[in-house]
Amino acid sequence: MTGRFREYRHRDLPALGGLFARADAHDGAARALAPDAADELPLFAFAPRYPLGLERGLTREEVRSRLGSRLSEVERLVLVAAERAAVDACVTVFPAGSETSWMLDWVVDPGKREAVALDGIVQSGLNRIQHLASKGTRRVGDDAAPSGMRGAPATCRVEARGLREDGEVMAGLGRAGFQAVRTFVIMACELGRAPTAFGSRGAVPEGISLRTYRSGDAPAWIAAVNASFSDHWGGFSYSDESWARHANSPRFREEISVVAEAGGVFAGICHCAPSLNPKEKGLAHLHILGVHPDFRRRGLGTCLMLEAMDRLRENGFKRVELDMDSLNAKALPIYEQLGFREQEAITMYRREIAV
Repeated sequence: MTGRFREYRHRDLPALGGLFARADAHDGAARALAPDAADELPLFAFAPRYPLGLERGLTREEVRSRLGSRLSEVERLVLVAAERAAVDACVTVFPAGSETSWMLDWVVDPGKREAVALDGIVQSGLNRIQHLASKGTRRVGDDAAPSGMRGAPATCRVEARGLREDGEVMAGLGRAGFQAVRTFVIMACELGRAPTAFGSRGAVPEGISLRTYRSGDAPAWIAAVNASFSDHWGGFSYSDESWARHANSPRFREEISVVAEAGGVFAGICHCAPSLNPKEKGLAHLHILGVHPDFRRRGLGTCLMLEAMDRLRENGFKRVELDMDSLNAKALPIYEQLGFREQEAITMYRREIAV
């Protein structure tokens, strides 16, 4: 089955668009970015149904920032299983920060899922990652060296994901050597039935005030986010450049992003983003919730969420979603008290490969 997959070519563009449209119509989930320009459509391969960190509705600008120098090589990151003028399946590989950490995703035509074997999909993606990663750096002892220098083979981490209840994906990834490492639960809250911040404003820790984001807040915001997630699994941070790109994108709106200010520094932030999918009007994503380590265990996270939910209601949003890491299970009772209920759960799988 791996032989059916080949590198994407620009002439595959219409057929690839048809594949994503059919998968979207069948599964009821927005997988693709709308094709505003023909040469940008391949980028929708990096907006799969189940992204982490609430990336649903991500913009082309964000895709560009994540791909960085690889944007010019985007076609090499997409494989297709094509028969005549149709594309039956698409495999995408995504460098998550370096050549040593990759994501693997795929989309299959709903009518061809019996014919396109999962084992072939996964192996094709792994082969492509090995090929691309081998052109990066190799390790000689503890020092990085350019490609082509002899030394011990480098290892590469590959992650894939699937619905927690999807036994077929679990079995297929297991056969390929993947192991489940954690689960992310997607939770949703109907804002019309959720509690408000009115009764909790007195619970805001002394010396801290809540307000929405303002122009000029970028330095304090970046510092707060980076400090809040410095001990987070997998790491998460913004640079001045990456935050400027995000703050200028359609996903950032000052009026629904809340900060907790304490003596000129930000003790915490709660950043909500509107869904850019026209099918999800009135939906927002709680994109980032972070509390600086110096201000934790005071109930500030709950106060930030309640304030953000009020701001969402004021701006016409009806529903808000968030992702909860299974390693942060202690947050579940708090989310449930605020009216959030589980919608679906995505399991992350991981394996190491030699390059």
